[in-house]
Amino acid sequence: MAAVPVYWHLLSLDAPTVAVLWAWSLGRAVGAEIAWSGLAVLGIGTWLIYVADRLLDGRAGAPRCDLRERHRFHARHRRVLLMCAAVAIIFLVWLIVARLPAAARREDTWIFAVAMVYAAAVHLPVPRIRFPREPAVGAVFASACAVPAWSVAGYAHVDMAALVTVLAALCWLNCSAIHAWEKPNSSRRAGISAGISSAALAIAVVAAAFMVLARHNSGELGLGAALFASAMLFFALDRDFRRSLTRRPENGLSALALRVLADAILLTPLLLLIPWRK
Repeated sequence: MAAVPVYWHLLSLDAPTVAVLWAWSLGRAVGAEIAWSGLAVLGIGTWLIYVADRLLDGRAGAPRCDLRERHRFHARHRRVLLMCAAVAIIFLVWLIVARLPAAARREDTWIFAVAMVYAAAVHLPVPRIRFPREPAVGAVFASACAVPAWSVAGYAHVDMAALVTVLAALCWLNCSAIHAWEKPNSSRRAGISAGISSAALAIAVVAAAFMVLARHNSGELGLGAALFASAMLFFALDRDFRRSLTRRPENGLSALALRVLADAILLTPLLLLIPWRK
C-alpha cells in the first residue's frame, strides 16, 4: 500500500483530518461562519486524544492480542510522539485561551468531559464498565464535529440535529466496520460483518431522504450527498471483504489497508470543494 495513506493512519492524522473536514462541511451546510481557531482546536484535540488512546493501548503490560500496527507504531515511537504531543498541548491551550470564542469553549468542555469519562472506562485498571463502545465513539465524534457550527452566536442545536444524527450513525458504522474487519478469527469476522452492509444501506436511505428534503438548500444537499456516498462506499467495501472470506483470505485486502480505507471513506465532503456549477 502507498506510504502516504499508511503514515496518514499510523501518525494518527486520519481522525483529525476527518473531524476538521466534517466540521467545515457542517458549517458550510448551515451557512455558519466558522472561525479557524475552532477547526484548529478540533483537529489538535482529536489528534491528542487518538495518540493518547493508542499509546495507552500499546503500553507495557497491556493485552497484546488485539494490538494492530498503529499501536505497535506508537509504542516504537513513544518518546517522539510524547514530545510532539507536549508542543501540541501548549499550542492548544493558547488557542483555547486566546482565540477560541467563549461559546465554543463551553461546548468543547462538555465534549471533552464525555471523552475523558469514556477513556477512563476503557483504560483505567478498575472493573470494566460494559457499554456499547462504537455508538459512544460515533456520538462523541459527531458532536465534536458540530461544535464549531453550534457555537456560532444565535444558532440552535436543534437546527443541526438531523445532520449530526446521520453523521453519528456513519461514525458508528466506521467503528463497527473496523471492529469486524480486524477480528483475527474469520468466522467471528464474518458474523460481526454480516450487519455492516445492512446498516450501511439503512444510513444511505436516510441520507437520500435527507437530500430530498434539503433539495432547495445547496449546502445541506451537498452534505447529504457526502453522507450517502460514504455509506455506499462502506457497503461496497464490506461486501468485498465478505467475499474475500469465502475465497482465499490472502487474496483480499490486508487489515491495515482496510483500516486506512475505513477512514478514507469519510473524506467524501471533499466533493463539496468541486465547483459543480459555473
